[in-house]
Amino acid sequence: MAKQKRRLQKGTAFALSLLLLVGSLAGCGSKPQEDMSGVDGLTNTYMYMPPVNEDGQIVITMPKTLLGGKTAEELEAEDKEQRQTAAQEGTLKQAVYNALLANEDGTFSYYLTKEQYPKLKSAYYWLGCLRDPYTTEFSQEFVTEADYTDIDENGIPWGLTVSVDTETYHSMEMWYSALVTVAPAVMLGRYQVLCGVSGDEWAVHVAVKDADSGEVISEHDFPTRGE
Repeated sequence: MAKQKRRLQKGTAFALSLLLLVGSLAGCGSKPQEDMSGVDGLTNTYMYMPPVNEDGQIVITMPKTLLGGKTAEELEAEDKEQRQTAAQEGTLKQAVYNALLANEDGTFSYYLTKEQYPKLKSAYYWLGCLRDPYTTEFSQEFVTEADYTDIDENGIPWGLTVSVDTETYHSMEMWYSALVTVAPAVMLGRYQVLCGVSGDEWAVHVAVKDADSGEVISEHDFPTRGE
């Protein structure tokens, strides 16, 4: 029971970091930004660079299907609160984007510089395959492997295969399924948009397998129809 409680606590923390964009992505954590230097070279070989506006900013707009369970206004409010805390702690300079702002149509946009862009893209790449973006280690004990699949000519993945300890997975299947399907799909979807994929065209197929037998436990396509 104690072990399951620890797993639940760890899973909760990971879900929050994924869906609420707290800590490392907002640049408000204690780990220095330099820890991620060079990581972008491991994501793919696609040298896409979004256009820079007259203010020297890159603006990346995420569709409603990539809100991660929040409204755009809630994400903006949380980001502003995190930035206030970071400013008080003197860590705001570590931010990997300058602002997260809600748009009138319900979408949200990142505002960042050319130097910040690869850092944010790298973070989403690693979060999308269930890894800590700083250490690249798996964030869940019951996940034994997670590999990107269906990689196109630009090196952008469109699928994810996750191998899990089946007993643990089934012990809290509704919760653990969301952790290894919905959450990483949102992260990978945001990564795709950061690589230039249209917000209307992002797509992720997630297959969950038994780590021992290789048997497919479940398969999921995102975004879900009807959104």
